[in-house]
Amino acid sequence: MSSEVEFDRIAPVYDETRQPPSDDEVEALAELLAGCRTVLDAGVGTGRFAVPLDAHRFDVVGVDLSLGMMRRARGKGIVRLVRGDLHHLPFPDKAVDAAFMSHVLQLIPDPRSVLGELGRVARRAVVIELPPWGERERTERWRGFRERYRELAGELGYSLPPRAPRYWHSLDELSAIAPPSAVRVVSGPPPSSSTAEDRFARWPARAFGQDVIPPEVHAEIVRRLRAERPIDPARGTRPREDRFVRWDPPALEATHRPANGT
Repeated sequence: MSSEVEFDRIAPVYDETRQPPSDDEVEALAELLAGCRTVLDAGVGTGRFAVPLDAHRFDVVGVDLSLGMMRRARGKGIVRLVRGDLHHLPFPDKAVDAAFMSHVLQLIPDPRSVLGELGRVARRAVVIELPPWGERERTERWRGFRERYRELAGELGYSLPPRAPRYWHSLDELSAIAPPSAVRVVSGPPPSSSTAEDRFARWPARAFGQDVIPPEVHAEIVRRLRAERPIDPARGTRPREDRFVRWDPPALEATHRPANGT
């Protein structure tokens, strides 16, 4: 399954399964974009950051491949939306003051061309929100949960569509491609007050959507997963720390060239 189809499918429930950006995240982003007016939100999705940026009086243009996600953004008042591929942005050189991207790099095998495109269209700044992918153990654990959920669904007679692969690019990897001019570490939204069991029960629904698995079958899969994998009650109680990384556009434009130099 392509990421476009995947996000079209989960667009109706996307916002219900994710917390909005914290005030600290929004303020950090606004500070890194200081002096800019027009901002391209690359991978705008449902407008989770476009809406608060608009409230901070930035002139936001959103681009995304998923029409379903952009319909949700339009419903929130984000009207300047363009369907496009981040590898080949449909904008001329230096079209905006800044380009911003949040939680998109995990969908891209090699980030060089996308970073280069952001550097090409931005005049003053490129900012990326990068989750703490360095927690490899946690990432691998959740990947195992997803695969086991898929196996159990198959045993119960439900074949799930494949999920687009994820790529966990680290800050060190991106810094080796192009050294950033600034990095801000910001605490994300506070942990949910729900129990670990509740969070675990919601996770597969977020990953696959209730349009594929009936609620009673989903509940049975979760019951089996709980029996197989005891949950640490303290897991997931710490706030997430994200990194807002800023580059000056000229530092990124050279990344347009393929890694092999051809």
